[in-house]
Amino acid sequence: MTGEPEYQDSERLSRLSGAGDQGADVVEEVEARYERPAKRKSKPRSYSTLNVTNEERLWAGVAHASVWVTMLGGLFTVGFIIPVSVFIPLIIYLMYRKQSDYVAFHALQAFALQLLGTVGAFALLVVGGVAWGVGMVIALLAIVVLAGLVLVPLWGLVGIVLLLVVFLMPLVALLLGTIAAVETYNGRDYRYPVISRWIDRQLAGEFLRPV
Repeated sequence: MTGEPEYQDSERLSRLSGAGDQGADVVEEVEARYERPAKRKSKPRSYSTLNVTNEERLWAGVAHASVWVTMLGGLFTVGFIIPVSVFIPLIIYLMYRKQSDYVAFHALQAFALQLLGTVGAFALLVVGGVAWGVGMVIALLAIVVLAGLVLVPLWGLVGIVLLLVVFLMPLVALLLGTIAAVETYNGRDYRYPVISRWIDRQLAGEFLRPV
């Protein structure tokens, strides 16, 4: 008689533990069913240079070298040729996007670089110039409370730096484009800083996938 309550208690604990295990299994099943799948990050594509043909090397080099047409042509035509010449790499991309990943990638690189070196520099000059002008007016008005004596020369220095950056952007684009033209013509996979990673992500994400 004394052993019966102990047996009942142990049996009751066994049922409770079993119910707990089943409950945990049900919770895990529900979580697995309704859990949102993790987003897969698309990896950048790689562009092998092992089987690059002479034609591919030539057109990749031409895409990068066209920066000379944009920069020098823009200089001698006071910018009139830029809206046309800047699209030379894009035309090359459209020609080869289904034929060569190598040419397509480098043509897009060249196109993005030329946009930054021309349109980007002009936009920075306009937007930065307006912001600088407003800031200078405020600095001049602040002379009344003597704070402008410090703000005016400081803001003038900011304007000099802004002009220097705008002036250097086309020159940097010309330098990088020249290096890239030589490298790709020799069959190497040259990549611009930052720009190449962005182009890679667009191609890997099928937004601009060549094939």
